Amino acid sequence: MAIPIRGQAAQRTWPIATLGLIGLNLLIYVGQLQLGEDATLKLFWQGGAIPAKLSQVKLFGSWQSVKLVATMFTSLFLHAGWVHLLGNLLFLWVFGEALEDELGHWRFLGFYFFCGFFSLLLHTLVASRLSVPIIGASGAIAGLLGAYLIRYPQAPVQTLIYLLVRFQIVAVPAYVWLGLWLVLQFYGLRQGGPVAWFAHLGGFLTGLLGVGLFVPPTAPSRSAKSKKAPPRKKGRRR
Repeated sequence: MAIPIRGQAAQRTWPIATLGLIGLNLLIYVGQLQLGEDATLKLFWQGGAIPAKLSQVKLFGSWQSVKLVATMFTSLFLHAGWVHLLGNLLFLWVFGEALEDELGHWRFLGFYFFCGFFSLLLHTLVASRLSVPIIGASGAIAGLLGAYLIRYPQAPVQTLIYLLVRFQIVAVPAYVWLGLWLVLQFYGLRQGGPVAWFAHLGGFLTGLLGVGLFVPPTAPSRSAKSKKAPPRKKGRRR
């Protein structure tokens, strides 16, 4: 068993946006638990992104079209269970911190929603007849993974490994984790099931190709970023 627990640490600022997204997702999920099963299902149908409906949206159309497009963002904050939620938030934490440090808080948030939007757009184009709601932050987070592969391919990812009744933390290059994740997506796509695999792949491709649009002109070079991060100064522990 192997679990990534920390990517490249932020060097210039605290990951306020990353932690804020994590906290907001947790808060919304706790709220879901208070609603009960029937009300939660109704919330999924109202706030989830439904490809069959989105495929009928007309630009500059009615208020109903605007509400449907809005579900491409609200759906990013709805999750079907603790495993779904915590898996997403773990990858958000591991791969979001360094990207936020590089892009800045607002650019990072814009990039996150940019990836989420286009992940669902691709899924809608591929599965336009699907009439069930798509929920979860996976598409947006997949975009972060694609960006990480471009910006930090050699960065060490601290990984908790359980082997022969013993736990150990080892550094695994980011490209290994991201390559494994990508292989699992194509395997899942072949197997089918309820997971929106095309949204994952669409988000990854969006991050891979689109992160350059959000990198500020003053960002450090890739060679500098890919090196192992030096330890933080005292007084800035988290």
